[in-house]
Amino acid sequence: MSGNIDLVRRYVAAVERFDLDEVDKLIDVGMTFEELPNRIRPAGGTDDHAAILAGLARAGERKVLSSQTYVLGDMVEAGDRVIAEGRWEGTMAVSVGRLQVGDKMVAHLCMIFGIRDGKIAWQRNYDCYEDFSAK
Repeated sequence: MSGNIDLVRRYVAAVERFDLDEVDKLIDVGMTFEELPNRIRPAGGTDDHAAILAGLARAGERKVLSSQTYVLGDMVEAGDRVIAEGRWEGTMAVSVGRLQVGDKMVAHLCMIFGIRDGKIAWQRNYDCYEDFSAK
């Protein structure tokens, strides 16, 4: 496994644990996170370093999700980029749409990471959420 792929695996594992300190060690101070439009963030958006850490801190309060799991599939390194496919499951701490407390929200992911000087400099997510709308 390459150093960049290992870095991404460590980062995703830290995000999964809501480990703010570890995430902060693995990301560049200028990191940006771009999320393409999806069911959770219909307009998409880009977060800077401060917003990334603030969002993870909020998630770590476990008011919306009691836990989350990433299952990474294929990963490819291309120079200073890592492309990762995977599946995310979040265990609900609140009801959303047809999902009740304890149910799983599921997304299929493609994540692209840019690496600079041994840290994650940027991330772009293509998140495809399974339908959770009320029926």
